[in-house]
Amino acid sequence: MDAGELASLLRDHALRYPVPGAAVGILRDGATLTACYGVADVATGEPVTDETRFSPGSLTKSMVATTIARLADAGRLSLEDPVAAHLPDMRGGWAETATLRSLLANDARAPRSTDLEFGFAGRNQADDDALARFVAGAASEPPSGPTWSYSNLGWCVLGRVIESVTDATWEDATRMHLLDPAGMRETAFATGAGPVRRATGHAVTPDGPAPIEPLVSRAYGPAGTSLVSTVPDLLRFCRLHLEDASLAPLRQAHSHVRIHAWLDAWCLGWARFDWEGGPVWGWDGMISGERSVLRLLPGHGAAVVLLTNSDAGRALYRSLLTDLMDAVFGIEVTPLCLEPAPGAAGDLSRFTGVYAWPDHRVQVDEAGDGLRMESEDGAWTARPIDGRTFLVDAADPDTPTVTFAAFDAAGRPRVLYEMLWGLPRVAPDEGSPPTAA
Repeated sequence: MDAGELASLLRDHALRYPVPGAAVGILRDGATLTACYGVADVATGEPVTDETRFSPGSLTKSMVATTIARLADAGRLSLEDPVAAHLPDMRGGWAETATLRSLLANDARAPRSTDLEFGFAGRNQADDDALARFVAGAASEPPSGPTWSYSNLGWCVLGRVIESVTDATWEDATRMHLLDPAGMRETAFATGAGPVRRATGHAVTPDGPAPIEPLVSRAYGPAGTSLVSTVPDLLRFCRLHLEDASLAPLRQAHSHVRIHAWLDAWCLGWARFDWEGGPVWGWDGMISGERSVLRLLPGHGAAVVLLTNSDAGRALYRSLLTDLMDAVFGIEVTPLCLEPAPGAAGDLSRFTGVYAWPDHRVQVDEAGDGLRMESEDGAWTARPIDGRTFLVDAADPDTPTVTFAAFDAAGRPRVLYEMLWGLPRVAPDEGSPPTAA
């Protein structure tokens, strides 16, 4: 595939979705190929170029993992270190037993609540201590249950560990230990002293894509709320992972949790995707009005990056990469099944109950051939696709389904996954507590 063919492929797929702008890049055997489409902002009409910075969102977590791994390789820390060994403010609680490895693996039993995971608006200070205050404030919170769950808080704790070990802000330490050595000169932090030129995120509305304000939070920076980057820079990040053997252990699976539409296993800062012709590693970013995707193909010495400025970006990802992966690498992206299969989940009564965090509760009841789910956000119907996956909204490119996991001996799930966040079953209190996702 040459530059013209890649540009044509991107344009053909982007025109199918309300995505104002996108950029895609391929790294293969040391050579890069990029293509751009559309505009960085519908209000200004500024075109997307290779220099356009997007927010990679949670791809920042993969960079945090890389920085931690490089500090470990330099002897500055060990992945087996308890978190509290580096953060005195967190002594006496869950951080005494949580290790850096368990945080990277998303199974550290870090406290879970809507406030801790998504409290961006209430933690919007921009000073150097914003991250430290957030992390210290979570020290006395009770630990979560022993099941796998994504954790924004956990990644912010890792960012704070980086600060403690390097005696620098996590942004400065990331630049020193990752960005500069990898040649990622265009990557920046939106929390810096001056404005950062970047693409504008867009929400899909009945009248078309509408610009929205970016989500920027210094306290949640290591989880993905401040860094902006370009496709060429992210391909440089990929090159580092393909060439530096010391980073390969980050691709070892630590949890074989499978969450429909998202991952087949979780490693250390990366997910694994068991695609035909793979496996493939990578991660995705989802932040206000922007979506990003990175895929590593070590067996091919290759990588693919896609950045978009629309909350419909994951629909473009599934469409574009299905054709691109097959045409360039002979890899078949697993199709996303969104067809209900009545009866596929068997006895629906085993799913009923309450799944909750301290400040978020989902009631699940039987409803005909599906489930009725209700929370403080409203009520919806979920219909079975298979024995653990239920369709909620086929038109939602981000969270079309929910997933149940950690089944006990009687076949009752002990965890409900809303996207990647696990809500433990708290009622009825039957069976033993979950031990695996």
